[in-house]
Amino acid sequence: MKKNKFFKVLAIATLIFWNSANNLIAQNNYAIDITGSRFEPLLGHLDLGGHNIKGDTIGVNSFYIEYNKKPFIPVVGEFHFSRYPHQYWDEELKKMKAGGVTVVATYVFWNMHEFREGTFDWTGDLDVRHFTELCAKNGLKVLMRIGPFAHGEIRNGGLPDWLYGRPIDVRSNDKGYLFYANRLYQEIGKQLKGLLFKDGGPIIGVQLENEYQHSSAPWGFTYQDAPKERTAASRDRKIVQDGVGINDMGNEFADVGKDHMKTLKQLAIKAGLIAPIYTATGWGFATIVEKGSIPVMAGYAYPFWTPSNNPSPFYLFKNIQKNPDYSPVSYDVNLYPSLAAELGTGMAVTYTRRPRVKGESFLPMMVRTVGSGTNGLGFYMYHGGTTPSVGNYFLAEGAGLQNKSYDYQAPIGEFGNVSSGYYPLKLINYFLKTYGNDLAPLYPILPSTNDSIKAENTKTLRYSVRSDGNRGYLFMHNFQDHIVMNDLKDLKINITTKSGIISFPETGTFTLKTGSSAIFPFNVNYNGLEIRMATVQPFCRFTNKGKHYNVMTTIDGITPEIVFKGKIKITGTGIKTSMRNGNTIVAFASDKTGDFQVNGVSFLILSNNDAKNAYLSGKTDDERLIISKALILEDGDQLSLITTNPENIDLAIYPASANVSSKEGTVTKAKSPLKNSSKWQVSVPKVNPSINLVQTDNSHFVLKAGSLDLSKVNDLFITFDYRGDRGICMMNGELQTDDLYTSKPWTIGLKRYQEALKTNDMYFHFVPMAKDAPYLNYLEKEVLPDFGTNKSFLEIKQPIISIEYKVNVVLDIK
Repeated sequence: MKKNKFFKVLAIATLIFWNSANNLIAQNNYAIDITGSRFEPLLGHLDLGGHNIKGDTIGVNSFYIEYNKKPFIPVVGEFHFSRYPHQYWDEELKKMKAGGVTVVATYVFWNMHEFREGTFDWTGDLDVRHFTELCAKNGLKVLMRIGPFAHGEIRNGGLPDWLYGRPIDVRSNDKGYLFYANRLYQEIGKQLKGLLFKDGGPIIGVQLENEYQHSSAPWGFTYQDAPKERTAASRDRKIVQDGVGINDMGNEFADVGKDHMKTLKQLAIKAGLIAPIYTATGWGFATIVEKGSIPVMAGYAYPFWTPSNNPSPFYLFKNIQKNPDYSPVSYDVNLYPSLAAELGTGMAVTYTRRPRVKGESFLPMMVRTVGSGTNGLGFYMYHGGTTPSVGNYFLAEGAGLQNKSYDYQAPIGEFGNVSSGYYPLKLINYFLKTYGNDLAPLYPILPSTNDSIKAENTKTLRYSVRSDGNRGYLFMHNFQDHIVMNDLKDLKINITTKSGIISFPETGTFTLKTGSSAIFPFNVNYNGLEIRMATVQPFCRFTNKGKHYNVMTTIDGITPEIVFKGKIKITGTGIKTSMRNGNTIVAFASDKTGDFQVNGVSFLILSNNDAKNAYLSGKTDDERLIISKALILEDGDQLSLITTNPENIDLAIYPASANVSSKEGTVTKAKSPLKNSSKWQVSVPKVNPSINLVQTDNSHFVLKAGSLDLSKVNDLFITFDYRGDRGICMMNGELQTDDLYTSKPWTIGLKRYQEALKTNDMYFHFVPMAKDAPYLNYLEKEVLPDFGTNKSFLEIKQPIISIEYKVNVVLDIK
């Protein structure tokens, strides 16, 4: 009896085990059928597009943009020229280009340019013409956001103070308001004459208004505890909100709003602001110019304007054209391509709400958004800055926001310092820049498992496919804001195409590590070579001396290989070749560089870390890939290497350069593991600028730098790693910048202050964190202090002083 009972229990246990194992296998095996994918974009229905005097053309259909009749996916980075010293614009634009940005978006803040009624200022840091010319010089296109209303965390949302209190209904067709708006547009038009796309200039797009009939800013004229007065037309005040969000109440004044947007476009055209692309905010029922503007979208996973830290939906795949983020929307989604203007690469903070946006959150959101069908990425912000002030009269929005700093936790920070998020974003930016014409026409297809995934789901794979039914790209990631994710192991994905089933991987399974993402091609044709599938991600492609080069990157946890259709001859280094099912397999090591050649086409395979440190440089048909831990900027015929390690600057060049020379440094050739690549080391002498940073008590530091000499270095940074309420930087009686604590170390660059420091000391003041501070629930648990019986807490570690060097080198390409 006991024996039978034992076997019965054993049988039940065995059944449970096998059921669990089968469920695990089923859960980790995914399948998607894309054979039904068929999509033809609508053509000729939009009042958009144009040509220039050079014969270049830009067109817009219902799904993507075309440049010279080829699909084009813009990578748009936001950088506010008025928030950065004009002396350094050129270098910062070079950093943006090096990061893979192709279009610079910037606001023209009305209240800065017409601070006093009737007097316009376009000089110094407000010189929009010079900024635009520098964009052109660096090969960057421009999206000019001309207002009149901008928001951008600026006082009154950019509306001048002198408008307040007048019997004028702002942001409407009120004649008084249109008089001033038209005058602004006319002035902008004068400044930008000859720089529009039609004239051969870089400005391909103009944004009209911002978040119209969706959001507003508070007027700067207010009183503590008084109800907010909003910068919105009187009729719209009941529907507008503080930030980006969902409007589920609709808009009874939508027709009037559309007429205002149409009027603004007419005024812009009369002012000479004629562009092939006009954009307008599309999210949350904002109003656009029907068939005359592209509605641009947003996605903020860490907003400061919401009261909670709930995980967002912006890491879940969807058909983003049919179902835009922050829906419902005011327009017919079938008529317009999905373009993002404000994807949260960072976030501002307020005194009471302090989200910390880490760099590792950037790339997964972009992979999700592109994999969902977006055909244009827009990063807000891509480059931070400092909001101007007149003495201690602040042009920042107030309402708890920082008075000066607009660092925004962006890929490039307030002082031009590159953050950790800059490097991973290159993986998708470079991909879109060089493979975007291949991707843009492909339609998003979602697996059946997608409907059941919620933000809190940590076990189901998040993936999508963009395809025409046969060729395409597989997108996936393993990240969610405000949620701890785990590695997803033993995964396999089967894609049913019109030409058969493609398996990722073809043999075995793979692991998608926590926080990682991947974009894998299948049934693609690169330079005449048919690739059945690859478990390496396309990074960039280029030509040099008539030869084609494709650069791919491995993904940690996934065995890297490329499967070419048929039997082909391959030669290379760091590779293994074999045959499988009649196809040629090329396999690589995941942590080493390899290259090979097929029919005159070259492939370079980089580790993920090397790809993040890779830069495409050079002119058409004379391009090279530069790999270095230094930041690599193109500067005419030379390269600028920016680094904090002056004595050992590594440099790999592909294809190889015969020689590298430098006037500032010593160049030594190193051994390269690849025949078609060259390696070099550059070194320059260390410099010790004379500064004296003294801690005077537990909350104050004084910087004395009267003899500071930065002539031989690029910048000098002071970093405070502290825990407290906030940090304040003062000089000459004026606030220079400020920091509301989020746990991110506070970094200040001294280059812009070097003249003022000759005759002024700089003061740093830190305020303790209160035990009952309203923002504590926004901070990560590991940084919360143990207050004990104390009512406040302040901790300041030893400040770190780092010197940034710039070394120019010239490549001998003979």
